[in-house]
Amino acid sequence: MNVEGWRAIGYAIPATTASLLAVALWMGNAALAFGVLAGAIATTFLYSEWVKRRGGIISDERTLRIEEMASRRTLQVLVLVLAFSVVGLAVLSQSCPELRSAYYLSLALMVLVSVLKVALKHHYSRVM
Repeated sequence: MNVEGWRAIGYAIPATTASLLAVALWMGNAALAFGVLAGAIATTFLYSEWVKRRGGIISDERTLRIEEMASRRTLQVLVLVLAFSVVGLAVLSQSCPELRSAYYLSLALMVLVSVLKVALKHHYSRVM
């Protein structure tokens, strides 16, 4: 199989996982959803080992840099979405008290993501 075939499989794994996870959640079957996640982890691990055995390079300096940039941008967008959600839900929960729990959840997620980012930044500044 050529390199493009390896990449196609690499893209098919998360796409299939997302589809199966959506079906499991639509069915309301938590056990199936966790099974899909466990299967995706196992499949990803086996796929990467298979590519390594065949002599393929999964990541090099360029792909690592691309992943770093994509992760940074994703985190920035996530924090912005959470910030707007917190502000919007804070305002809306004044008139709709049933949105108060969604406000607290958004606030907790924003704090968790922010603390995690600071902690990991501190960790990697010491390690690297």
